[in-house]
Amino acid sequence: MALHARKRIEIVMEAVRAEQVTAWLDQLGATGWTVLPVKVGRGRQGLRRAGVPGGIFDNVVILCVVSDEVAERVVRHQEELLVAKPAIVTISDCYVLRGDRFV
Repeated sequence: MALHARKRIEIVMEAVRAEQVTAWLDQLGATGWTVLPVKVGRGRQGLRRAGVPGGIFDNVVILCVVSDEVAERVVRHQEELLVAKPAIVTISDCYVLRGDRFV
C-alpha cells in the first residue's frame, strides 16, 4: 500500500461566504472540497449556535485535501480569504491512498 503526502486545509467560517470560498479554492487548483455544518462552537467571541432564523450566525467547516503546490497558492492568496470576515484556517500534513485524486 502506497501513501501519498498531501496537505489538508480546514476553514471554519460563516456559512454565507462558503460558496465564495469554495469557488476561490477551485480557482487556486483544488480538485475538490467538502462543506460541513457547524452546530455549535466557542471562541474569542463566545458561544455561537446554528439555527438562528435566517442562518446569519451559522458557521461551516470547509475541508480540502490538496497538493503542496495548491496549499502554497492558498497561503500566498490568503488575503482574499481573510479580508472581509474572520475565518479560522489550518493547514496540516496528511496522507491519502489515492494520490491521483489530489493533484
